[in-house]
Amino acid sequence: MRTVQFHTYLRGIILIGYALLILKLFLTFDMVNFVAEKMHGYMYFALGVLIFLGAIQIIRGTSSSSATSSCGCEAHELPRGFFKITLIYSLFVVPIILGFLLPDNLLDSTIASKRGVNIGSGMYTAPPSSGEKAVAEAEEDSTGTEAQKNISQLGNYEEFPIEKDFDKLKEIVQGKDKIFVRDEQFIQTLSIIDENLDAYVGKEIQLTGFIYKDESFVENQAVISRFTVTCCVADAGVYGLLTEDEELASLEPDTWVNVSGTVDKVDFNGYMMPVLTNPVYEVVEAPENPYVEEFFIKVE
Repeated sequence: MRTVQFHTYLRGIILIGYALLILKLFLTFDMVNFVAEKMHGYMYFALGVLIFLGAIQIIRGTSSSSATSSCGCEAHELPRGFFKITLIYSLFVVPIILGFLLPDNLLDSTIASKRGVNIGSGMYTAPPSSGEKAVAEAEEDSTGTEAQKNISQLGNYEEFPIEKDFDKLKEIVQGKDKIFVRDEQFIQTLSIIDENLDAYVGKEIQLTGFIYKDESFVENQAVISRFTVTCCVADAGVYGLLTEDEELASLEPDTWVNVSGTVDKVDFNGYMMPVLTNPVYEVVEAPENPYVEEFFIKVE
């Protein structure tokens, strides 16, 4: 009887431990570092279920009137022996301890270098050199090019509307002289630009992200990047916009910047991809939610 009660009580404590870990992540606002914001409702549900089941197990384990129930099969026998019991329960206890003790760190360039970075609509780890830059016909006039160097300025993201419908967002982006890449529609906006790049060459664009520089990049190249999370950080990917600027590229990797510049294009293996030129920027703190959501187009 005492053996059954002990295991029941211990399992209740473990369930409560996981509930407290989830609660800690919510109270410290660190849940966004692990689980996509759209999944937080499920985490609240899991928190309630773990507390409920844990409380039941603790009550059963401390009740002197609890009865022993067993089906008699070997598959459901309780573990025996100190070593076996310690080994089995440590698989559940150690993650709880580590969850409370270890710091909550953001995904960074180290992870990006292993997973590759999506620039435009494809994945590239070695963008083209500056010598391959292809300027649109409208920019070939040197006077126009010089004028562009002074038009970029940092603005307020709130000036740009949020639109969940992709087609409507495309109309908004096409009608704006300056494009703000808001976190809520980060990948959607970059996808629209990449889809019809020629139409956006020469337009001003502003976005916020961290500096990523692959070892194969030339000195003046970097990517203004964001991690995308569909469900949790285990499925995280990296999206961004290539920039060519010596000062910006000289910043330390993982430095968060708010950047505004001019859209241009470069030729990479026959594929024209967007590049940010003549940027102005400011170093900023990582946003409250550093990750952006993956983007899927609904197929009718």
